[in-house]
Amino acid sequence: MTRNRSIFSRISPLVDLSLSLFCAYIAPDLTNLVAPLFGWQIQKDFNLITTTPFVVGAAVAAVPVVLRLVGFYHRGNLQRTASAIRQLFTFCVYYLCAIAIYQATRVQGDYFYINHTILVCLCIIPLALFLRFQIFRWLQLNTTSGRKHLRSVLLAGGEEAIDAGWLQLPQYWLRSVRVVGRAIPGKATREDIQKLIEENHVEQLLLFGGLDAYEENKTAVSLCELQGIDVYIILRNDHAVSLRANIAEIEDCRALILSSTPVYSWAQLCKSIMDRVLAFVAIILSSPLWLIAAIGIRCSDPNGPIFYRQMRSGLHGKPFAMWKFRSMYADADKRLDEIKAKYGNEMDGPIFKLTNDPRIFKFGHFIRKTSIDELPQLINILCGDMSIVGPRPLPTYETEKFPDIWNRRRLSVKPGLTCYWQVEDRSDTAEFSTMVKKDLKYIDNWSLWLDIVLILRTVPAVLFGKGAK
Repeated sequence: MTRNRSIFSRISPLVDLSLSLFCAYIAPDLTNLVAPLFGWQIQKDFNLITTTPFVVGAAVAAVPVVLRLVGFYHRGNLQRTASAIRQLFTFCVYYLCAIAIYQATRVQGDYFYINHTILVCLCIIPLALFLRFQIFRWLQLNTTSGRKHLRSVLLAGGEEAIDAGWLQLPQYWLRSVRVVGRAIPGKATREDIQKLIEENHVEQLLLFGGLDAYEENKTAVSLCELQGIDVYIILRNDHAVSLRANIAEIEDCRALILSSTPVYSWAQLCKSIMDRVLAFVAIILSSPLWLIAAIGIRCSDPNGPIFYRQMRSGLHGKPFAMWKFRSMYADADKRLDEIKAKYGNEMDGPIFKLTNDPRIFKFGHFIRKTSIDELPQLINILCGDMSIVGPRPLPTYETEKFPDIWNRRRLSVKPGLTCYWQVEDRSDTAEFSTMVKKDLKYIDNWSLWLDIVLILRTVPAVLFGKGAK
């Protein structure tokens, strides 16, 4: 939380680049060393760098870029060890995909033992990077804990907000600061705050209480702004954990943007492409099920249409027509109020759920249990109204009845076929707040890898009918 990155953060990409190049250089020798253990062919006078200089050069040069992409530099060598291991694993997955593409397109007759060397590289490079991470992390934690390295910070906000917010901060960071005082609204005057700043050479102001605390503490904030002192607004636990601030330039004006949704990036572009490709492939592969569903619906209730079209809330609450295979009798919408009055609602909040809803015909229970009724939403994904992974789109009349305004943050991303609630709870829980919290968990922690994981977890959830009703 310093304005200038530490020396460790500055040199980490360069060190990682050098380590990767060194590992690529010694990989052939290490390959020959372990070759007898695996029955590999030993190749003398073989050098990966001179054999494929452009491929190795491009791969090594991309190492810091890929590491930054997976978040390895996000916390400046101070993330948890488990997080670093997960990031390095993701790094390996990306490289495996790139190598697979290269191997599929390379010229025939290439040295087959390059595969063994590449495998060794993928083992020793992450190991070298992990050791570098651990060394830099230890050095950074120990070289910033001495008194001469402590940063002078001033705390602002209400007493309770400061006490609660202070406990949120990690111990390694608390050991690197020296608190010089508190600027409590109504107790500390402008002169008192300025005196604390001047006498203690304050470097940072920590404002507790989230964005709501800005107005009450604007005196302390403006003083720091005028004197070039960094201001950190410590968000409350109920605020978006992924809130980011960016500066946008609009002609000669500048705007401060506070964003709590995933930033549009190449990963978001890949997500959009992946959605459409998977939806197109899924429609083709599931075409026999479409035929079965159409015949079953027509036989169960010939008076109604095969497809059911309902207005749902999409991105930012914009209505769109969502398609499903009809699983209820044709007059189901007209009987909704009657069913609610007679049987009640098994789900709290605005969402209506009822086990053995009498409006569902027998074949409808089957396609709901197997999630076949959701297949037409693949068309919505092709049209761009939905995504494969995202919070489930709710009917517009349910969205209008959200009990709390913060529930609407689930509308800040494109809705999807599956998400945490579908793979973990589905209809097994009757708490609307649980569903919303899981949706916000997805928004705050979104990554392309998370989408892939949730898609893979959806398969067994659908096959075993987890929570389906």
